[in-house]
Amino acid sequence: MYKVMKHLMTALLIAVAAPFMNAQVHVGDILCEGDVVVSSASYTLSGRTAIGVVFHVDTSGEHGWAVGLKDLGEYSWGPNSKDTPLRNLTGKQQAENDLDGYRNTKTIFEEGYELPFPAFDSLDFENGWYLPAIGQLKRLYANLDKVEASLSSVGESLFSEEGKGEYWSSTEYSVCNAWNMNSKGELNFKDQSYNGSKDGRRLIRGVRNF
Repeated sequence: MYKVMKHLMTALLIAVAAPFMNAQVHVGDILCEGDVVVSSASYTLSGRTAIGVVFHVDTSGEHGWAVGLKDLGEYSWGPNSKDTPLRNLTGKQQAENDLDGYRNTKTIFEEGYELPFPAFDSLDFENGWYLPAIGQLKRLYANLDKVEASLSSVGESLFSEEGKGEYWSSTEYSVCNAWNMNSKGELNFKDQSYNGSKDGRRLIRGVRNF
């Protein structure tokens, strides 16, 4: 009986540990503290604390991007009529090709502006969280069903909740405007409410590389 119980306990431990030993990551997996990624189905048994949900995996199958579990609030992008060293991407295809929100966010912080950039200041950049580029937001919305299923499984905030507005990206359109993603997953740099101005308030949700 003892041997049977020992084998059962060993099998259970292997089953629980398996998500950590499997290097293959998938969209919808849960990013946990310590950069450990587990499947949504294994999360409860893992004993880990979730910090994000994977929405993109690179060609290595081990790394990618994860989105934060909660909105950080509504903030303006930054001062209107204040240009930055970021590229002004005025074409939709140009904007969709911007996939480096980390670089965009780092650039804003490195400039040391006296005026605030609230959308960027709301992020825990020191711990790797940044404002996603618009191309990253597009990929997030392309995988929204899987992402939201995992967000729901850990009891966190969905993108598709009724009444939600647009999300700011870190992609600059012009001296006065920046790109955002609307509730339908469409790229916008202007709308009737705020005319796309950087001083308009929109939702913020951080992204992190892993």
